[in-house]
Formats: sequence, structure tokens, C-alpha cells
Amino acid sequence: MLILNVLGGLAIFIFGMKLMSDGLHRVAGERMRSILRLFSSNRFIGIIAGCVVTAVVQSSSATTVMVIGFVNAGLLSLMQSMGIIFGANIGTTITAQLVAFDISWIIMPSIIIGLVLSFIKNRALSNWSETILGLGFLFLGMTFMSDQLKTLSEVEWFKNLFQTFKCAPVDGTMPFMSVLGAIGIGILATVIIQSSSACSGIVVALGASGLVDIYTAVALILGSNIGTTITAQLAALTTNRVAKQAALAHTLFNVIGALIMASTFWIVIDGTPNGTPIFFKAVDMMSANGTLPRQIANAHTLFNVCTTVILIPAIPLLVKACEKFIPVKDEKIKYQRLEPHFLSTPSIALSQTAGALRKMLKKSWRMADASLKIYNKNDEENRNYLENLEEYENDIDVRQKDITSYLSKLMLTELTEEEAEQIPLLLHCTNDAERIGDLSLNIRVIMENITNKKYKFSESAEAEFNDLHERLNAMANLSVKLLATKSPDLLQTAKALKKEMAETLNAIESDHVSRVNSGICRAEVGISYLELLESIRKVSKNLNNIIDRCDNFYERLPKVKRQKESQQTANA
Repeated sequence: MLILNVLGGLAIFIFGMKLMSDGLHRVAGERMRSILRLFSSNRFIGIIAGCVVTAVVQSSSATTVMVIGFVNAGLLSLMQSMGIIFGANIGTTITAQLVAFDISWIIMPSIIIGLVLSFIKNRALSNWSETILGLGFLFLGMTFMSDQLKTLSEVEWFKNLFQTFKCAPVDGTMPFMSVLGAIGIGILATVIIQSSSACSGIVVALGASGLVDIYTAVALILGSNIGTTITAQLAALTTNRVAKQAALAHTLFNVIGALIMASTFWIVIDGTPNGTPIFFKAVDMMSANGTLPRQIANAHTLFNVCTTVILIPAIPLLVKACEKFIPVKDEKIKYQRLEPHFLSTPSIALSQTAGALRKMLKKSWRMADASLKIYNKNDEENRNYLENLEEYENDIDVRQKDITSYLSKLMLTELTEEEAEQIPLLLHCTNDAERIGDLSLNIRVIMENITNKKYKFSESAEAEFNDLHERLNAMANLSVKLLATKSPDLLQTAKALKKEMAETLNAIESDHVSRVNSGICRAEVGISYLELLESIRKVSKNLNNIIDRCDNFYERLPKVKRQKESQQTANA
């Protein structure tokens, strides 16, 4: 029954950690993405970014998987990812530091407040309710587990079980096989639990119950640091080779760090036969004779900070080693434009989708633009491009299918109200971009018919056509920018251009009918010209739809944020 109680406490502890992590993950959302992307250019700042993000989401695995996703999507280089991975190892020590505090008084207030907030329909407060509730369950599980372990520590066979890998010095030397066994147990436990933070919390609980000493606890944590790399390796299985290199870098860093720290176990600081190993002497000084849980937490932090400081200069060497072990066979790396690992972070997934949509819109407009150039700007480059127009159109169809599938998977995750509202908007924009690709084929047929039959537009009709082409090009470029910037100034420009385009098309169509009726324009040329105007109108309509939906994206942003982003756009 005591063992069941321990396992029950462990289950509550892990559930609380997951609840708190998920809540913080959703609260942090977009900020996490900004921190990782904006502060990754410098390895030292990248370490700080990785540390902060991991401390916030309470999971080095989540941070590392996100980094691998960024590398796989081509948003981070291998060198940039290294600093963040190093920082994640420091950030993950916050859990051990947190649970080492004796703050059991926080349990019931956290559970009560978290439960009350969960009844409030506001999504932001709901996310915080999970965080606060998770904090309460984390300490509830920790307290319950520690109490049961203290009782179990009095049971002889259970106590003896932990003595089999006891790492305390014997005759002044830590037993090598026991250290190796404890590291192996730490690796196995973390691989099973899939969380080094949870594993370190368990080790703190074992220390609080007196079942393990500081020496054994540190060996277990060294193993935990190695075991946590399995998550990154699993995440990298389906990624490109650069992302696989990032996962390998994580493993190499943790293994080398563990070896460096383990080697200090046999370096005695005072030179006497029964002296204290140098690392544990440093932990003693850092903890100022604190409790064993505090010593374990400090040892965890000290270990990761020291290995990071030692290995920072070796980052270029680690990069070269990863490139040697996992060479890039092809010169061109295939990056994943819709990274599946981002589905667990909807804000990032939506940003990725918008990026994929922008590229799709650029390509579909390029097709329409090339088809419109057939009449009077059909140079060799344009003719070569048009030869593969069907292939490009098939690529647009594939992109539409990929985006639709990605958003369908995203809909199955837990979304905020704002995130859920963006999905149909992105789907409709994707459909509009695909229709522009289809229309480019129709425009090419019309234009080739005009040129093959040597039809010539009248001087006024040609001027009108060139004007429409320029306006359409401006609308397409603005649509692409609006999907990225959400700038009110660009939005106003696009709305004005949209209105002018509609008025111009109506006026041109009316003038053209007058020219046909008056005999200025031949009937057969006039029909082709009207077909061309109709296709241009349809392309314009699709671009209008995208502009209107960009307006909806913009309107959901808070007022202060809109002003800030508008100023940033103006400065850019």
C-alpha cells in the first residue's frame, strides 16, 4: 500500500508539472517564439533565451523540440540552436530549486485559486488557472510522495534496495560501479518518464526521505541529464539532417558534460585520503550547510552552469563534430515549411502557416504576372517560365493541400478563441491563392490566343491593360506584405487601391463596350479583351478577399500592440 501511495504521489506530481507547463506554454505562446527567434543570433544571448524559455515552460524537452522544429523549418541554423540548447539545460534546473523549498502552505491556496479561475470564461485567465492549479498539484504530489517515502525508508528491504547503488565514498573514494549504476538508473528513469524535471523532483523527494545521499543523488541527476536527450532524438527522426545534427548536439553536450562532472568525483580538494571530492565541496559552499534537498537542487544547477561555461568555447568544435557524424549529403537542404512539432504551440504553428501562405501567394501571383506579360513583355525569361506553368500550378495545389491538412490537425489541439478564429481566415486565403494559380492558366490561354492570331489592342485599350497590370501587381505585393506585417498604413493603402481597382475595371469595361459598338475595336478582338478583363477582375476579387481578411487579422490585435507594430513598420 505504501508503494501504491508513493506511485500515486508521483502521478499527482507529474500531472501537476504537466498542467503547470501546459498552462505556462499557452500563456507564453508568442513570447516564447519571439525570444527564441530574436535572441538566437549570438550564442551567449541564445543561452539566456534558452534558459528563460525553459524556466517558464518548465521543460527542457519542450524547448529542445521547439528548437529542432525551428532548425527543420530553416528558421535557425545549427550554430544558433546550440546556444539555446545549452541554456535549456540551465533553465530546467528551476524545477529542482522550486521543489526543494518547504512551501507546502501554498498547496491549498493554489488549488482553490486555480479552480476558481477555471470557471471564468476568459481564455487568458483560464490558462493561468491551469498554471496555478498545476503548481498546487505539483507540491501536493511532492509532499505526499516525500511523506510516504519517509515511511518506506524504515522498511529494511526497501532501504537496502537503495544501498545497492549507494555512491558515498568508501575509504575516501566513490565506488566506480555504483556511480555508473546510479547514472544508468537516472538515464532509464528519465527515458521512461520523458522529463528530466520530473526525475530531478523525484531525486529531491528521495533525498528528503533519507533514501539517497548527496553523492547518489548527483549521480542520478547526471543520468537524468543524459536520458532527457531521448526526446530530442525521437523528435528528430523525421526531420532533415541539419535538425538531426541539432538533436545530436544536444546529446553530445549532455554526455560530455556528465563525463566532465563525473571525472571530478575522484578529484579530492584537500589531498587527504578521506577528503571531499571537489564538486561536492563546491556544493557544500554554495548551500551553506543547507538541507539535503537544497544541496541536491544546488548540485543540479551548479553542474549545468559549469558544463555550459566549460563547453561554450567548444561550440564551433561541436558543430563540426555533428556535421562530421551526420553529413549533409545534398547541397540543398529540404526545409519543412509546415513543421509538425509546432502543432503543440498553436501561436507558432499559425505563424508558420501564414509564412507558407505568403510563399504560396507569391508563387501564384508570379504565374498570373507571367501570363499577363505575354502580350507585350514576353521576353526569353518569361517564355521559359511559362513552359513550366502547369508544373507550377500543380505545386500550388500541393501547397494548398498541405496547408489545409496542417490547419485541420491544428484544429484538433486546444486553441484560444483568437487562435481558433484565425484558422478559417487562413483556409479561405489559401483557397484564394490557389484560385489565382488556376486563373493564370486561363489568362495564358487568352493571351496566347490574342498573340497567335496577331490581334492588336487599340492604343487606349493597351494603355488601360498596362494600367490594370500595374495596379494588380501592386495589390498582390500589398497582400503578401499584409500577411506578414499587419500594418494599418499598408492596410489603408490596400483598401484605397482595392476601391480604385474596382472603379477602374468598371470604367474600362464600359469604355471598351463603347469602342466595340462604335467600330473602333473589332468584335473578335473585343471579345478576347472582355474575357481578359473578366479574368483580371477574378484575380482582383481573390486579392480583395485576402486584403479583407488581413483586416480581420489586424482588428483582433490589442490597440497598444497595433500602435507599436505600426511604428516598427514605419521605422523599417
